[in-house]
Amino acid sequence: MFAPRGEGPWAGAVLATLTAELSRGWPPGLTVLTGADAFHLDRAQRAILAHLVPDQEAAYAVSMFGSDPIAAASLVGAARSSGMFSERRVVFLRDVAALEGEPDALAAFAADPPRASFILVRAPKLDRKRKLHKVLAEAGRCLAFRPASSDAEVRELVRVLAGLARERGVTLEPGGAEFLLAVCGPDLNRIVGELDKVAAWLGDEATTRKVGAAQLRELVAGSGLMSGWELADALTARDPASALAAARRLLDGGEEPIRILGGLASRARALLKAKAMSEAGASAKSVVDAARAWYFRDALQRGLERYTLDELLAMPRHLHEADRTFKSRAIDKGAVLETLMITLTTQKPEAR
Repeated sequence: MFAPRGEGPWAGAVLATLTAELSRGWPPGLTVLTGADAFHLDRAQRAILAHLVPDQEAAYAVSMFGSDPIAAASLVGAARSSGMFSERRVVFLRDVAALEGEPDALAAFAADPPRASFILVRAPKLDRKRKLHKVLAEAGRCLAFRPASSDAEVRELVRVLAGLARERGVTLEPGGAEFLLAVCGPDLNRIVGELDKVAAWLGDEATTRKVGAAQLRELVAGSGLMSGWELADALTARDPASALAAARRLLDGGEEPIRILGGLASRARALLKAKAMSEAGASAKSVVDAARAWYFRDALQRGLERYTLDELLAMPRHLHEADRTFKSRAIDKGAVLETLMITLTTQKPEAR
């Protein structure tokens, strides 16, 4: 999961409902856009403004604030003023941090807005302990764009991601979308940037070639998580020979061993969480979702059969010891990494 389950629908569902409502018109008054899913919040903001403010009358119908501090009463005053060239008045506050003062005027406007007067406030974060933010959250219409968290929401997010890829002429192989989510999380703005990179890399082949996890590993910027991904797969498979070969390829390629530990630590955490849930009786699907192992779900299930819970519980200690050795001792780092992989992946003989 990306985040704790939240109340209300996830951002994609909120945007879909908003889009349907816009086709029937948008009610006057106060609308607040909040939440951590900036991708869907941005789209909602553009959709509302495009509906309320056609381009030909934008100069007269909309007033934008947010660069400088503005009192709540002044914001409401701008919304209540009548325009000379446009009947509709739209006030857009780009940054809630610029809003200050007492919220009384804002609450009164939300309770009884003029017929063609609209205030739109962008507030990714609201602190309900503050009077002004409490009014923004409760007085008018507050649309919360929270990231996907439940299993069903993550599946829908995968479909959204595949659609974004198709918009760029990129077809993802099964597991490709899940791979991007594993590396980037639910940050669709970042994922869009990675998809643009993939489309540029494919060039004329974009419409005929499918892209899977193997190609994405070479292209996606995943920081330490991407370093040693092949090594992490060998760890999951508990394959000492493959682990040593992958470690040597990384070292020969100039990869810093301490960075490789990032990918190993991420996979070790996934294995440990999955093993604990599995032994507690959780379903296979819940285990895969919790470990964010959508693109390597089959390998995960096989890996869980090869490790005991005690062995997985010992992995953080071995990784920590290797990290301390890299940082504090004048010893061949390649040898330390290879020893670590042998320690982690070698099958222990059963006690007689």
